[in-house]
Amino acid sequence: MTTYHHTIFYPEEREPLDEATYKRSEAGTLKSLPSALLLPHAAYSMIGEALHQTFAHASSLKPELVVFLGPLHQPVLDRDKPAFLFAPAADTFEQAGRTYQFDEAMIGELTLGFPIRRAASYYEEEPAFELTLPFIDSYLAPNAILPLIGKVEDSNQIAQLILALKTIVQRQPKVLFVLSANASELLPQREATDEANHFIEDLIHEHQSLGIRSSCNWGMIEAMNRSALVKGRWKIASAFLKGTDHGRITDTKNESGLMTWHIGAYKGV
Repeated sequence: MTTYHHTIFYPEEREPLDEATYKRSEAGTLKSLPSALLLPHAAYSMIGEALHQTFAHASSLKPELVVFLGPLHQPVLDRDKPAFLFAPAADTFEQAGRTYQFDEAMIGELTLGFPIRRAASYYEEEPAFELTLPFIDSYLAPNAILPLIGKVEDSNQIAQLILALKTIVQRQPKVLFVLSANASELLPQREATDEANHFIEDLIHEHQSLGIRSSCNWGMIEAMNRSALVKGRWKIASAFLKGTDHGRITDTKNESGLMTWHIGAYKGV
């Protein structure tokens, strides 16, 4: 598996990529595993600082495995149904001269027991895993990575994902979950800000809001919350809009056009 989204979302060459993702701190807030991070996805110019601020909370962790849970913005192809989660087809990933190893044993077990398929085409469409991977490498350096992207849209799919997540933790308790989601779809300023406020409220209080929130990956977030695999509540690490750090969701009347808030958060003890 190779890159598809470099230059648009992140630097293509190793040196500028390392500079953009260089680990800034060893003193993270989270001290135990399993834990979870929630990260936005967009070009580094928009969210690079948000990623740093959020990954910093996990910088002292040493996970054996990082599970990436990312969104699928396009419909699942009929030929792939009833699968709704997708792992890479290859067993490694090449990015800027570096090779990353996927957890083949875990992927094999999950594809046998759950509606999960291996498919490269969805990773060609979705940039979230690619742009997050260099930060995973820099801040966490896990022994293996397990990417899953998909479209979780109903209670049955949430239940299936919860069982898959529990299987992962049973096999490897030293795991960090990295979820990728923006606070809403692209909306006008007022609607985007309202949606971001509701997103944070539902996240912190772990409300079951599937079908209500317009976030591209709320189903995976809800599955993580309902699984009870990670202790504690979500805490907000960053709130960015169009590359600007606001610290919290604020009324941005001067902003025009369609937008989404980029929220970072962490969960664990």
